Amino acid sequence: MNPLDNHLNDDEEIRNSMALIRTIEAEKRTYLAELRTGIGILTISLSLLTILIATSNYYTIQEVLMHVIGLVFGIVLMGVIGVYLAIHSLIKLRAKERLKRESCLTTEEIAKRYNHSH
Repeated sequence: MNPLDNHLNDDEEIRNSMALIRTIEAEKRTYLAELRTGIGILTISLSLLTILIATSNYYTIQEVLMHVIGLVFGIVLMGVIGVYLAIHSLIKLRAKERLKRESCLTTEEIAKRYNHSH
């Protein structure tokens, strides 16, 4: 095999690995945004529950039962959505990190091949 062919194969492998790393990192940023959104939704639902409890001295449950039921249903729904988004994004983040670790060259390998070929 020609040393020039080996050099070209190393360059191509480095380019492919770097492109894959950039793609995986972009997907990880997306999942981090999803995690942030899930935590925000969960925080809003807990804040609404806190407001409901804090203002409980100003109303009686019998008078506003239908409103409280609707509000509690909304709080539970938002909590479920927030937890789902957070768990889903954490699972995807771990999968992407595993993919990067298994299929990409490490930074040290890239530097060694680059320095060796130039």
